[in-house]
Amino acid sequence: MAKSDKSRIDELEALLNITSVLHSTLDLEEAITIVLDQVMNLFGAEAGTLWLLTDERDAVIPLVARGPKADSLRGLKLKRGEGLAGQVIETRQPVLVEDVTKDARWAGRFDSDTGFVTRSMLVVPLIAKEGRVMGSLQLINKKTGELFHQNDLRLCMAVADQAGTIIHNSRLYTYQSKLLPSVIKSINAAVDARTPYTINHSYKVSRYSVLLAEKLGLEGEDLETVERAALFHDIGKINLPDRVLNALGPLDEKGWRLMKRHPAIGAKIIYQMEPKPMLRQVWAGTLYHHERYDGTGYPAGLKGEDIPRVARIIAVADAFDAMTSERPYRVALSFHQAAEELIKHAGTQFDPELAHIFARIVRSEPEKIRDILLHL
Repeated sequence: MAKSDKSRIDELEALLNITSVLHSTLDLEEAITIVLDQVMNLFGAEAGTLWLLTDERDAVIPLVARGPKADSLRGLKLKRGEGLAGQVIETRQPVLVEDVTKDARWAGRFDSDTGFVTRSMLVVPLIAKEGRVMGSLQLINKKTGELFHQNDLRLCMAVADQAGTIIHNSRLYTYQSKLLPSVIKSINAAVDARTPYTINHSYKVSRYSVLLAEKLGLEGEDLETVERAALFHDIGKINLPDRVLNALGPLDEKGWRLMKRHPAIGAKIIYQMEPKPMLRQVWAGTLYHHERYDGTGYPAGLKGEDIPRVARIIAVADAFDAMTSERPYRVALSFHQAAEELIKHAGTQFDPELAHIFARIVRSEPEKIRDILLHL
């Protein structure tokens, strides 16, 4: 095999590897770090910086920098169009400075300030698929002492095409993740406000669900998914009429038929709002939290472990809060009485393992339940 052919294959393999890694995360900081580290490794670059436009899009900041003197960039903020990094963002065109000593575009201020020696440089724009400029990727010097050339620029642009879209998607995901809880909290508050007997219900169910999930060993994103699904579980009630929500006794047939629709309505809302990495489990928790372990629940009549675990967790937490809260037609049960009811209906209404675990929490660690109620 000719050396040029092998080099081309190595480049394609490296590009495929970077693309695969990029598509494995939607966390903005992780995505950006992956972009820079993988590209620097591919080109054998001595230093590199990934510059991003600020949210206001009026300045450029070095979000991640690697190499000697990289710390000197910390806190730096360029005006849009300033420096080669800013110029590339403004013009949307890449810049190849094969030899900085022969290129008037190189000001050399960073080298003068830090003692770093720049020989060759690549700067390419990061443009999302939709055409939105996200920032620029800057590579400085090859460790081998060679200069960057046109083939390097071509390959770097191929990586940048992928990276720009991933960074754009990561920013959207981060924005959604931060915004969504406050939106849902507002919707839940609107639902709760329509009936005084369910004030803070969604919050309490989410905290009880987390208690139970922690006992199961869930952590990280799995735990966050349970918390979010539990917080959203009754969001579909926003569509129910007041006469159903505020019924002073058991619902009639028509009212019950309407009530049974709220999981599906909630799941539809979640599908339109929830960021994709958590979508499936949050959606499932909302849709199936009224399924029963014996298969007699709704909306799908799922049975046993066919019911998603997140929904089985919420079912226990939801029932406990309902039993320990007053209703117009009955008084609230004590913690101990509610725990007895969970055990009584284990295997029929509830997953028996989860019912027994939560009952043990109530009996042996009641302070955890009280602490949740104290922080309403």
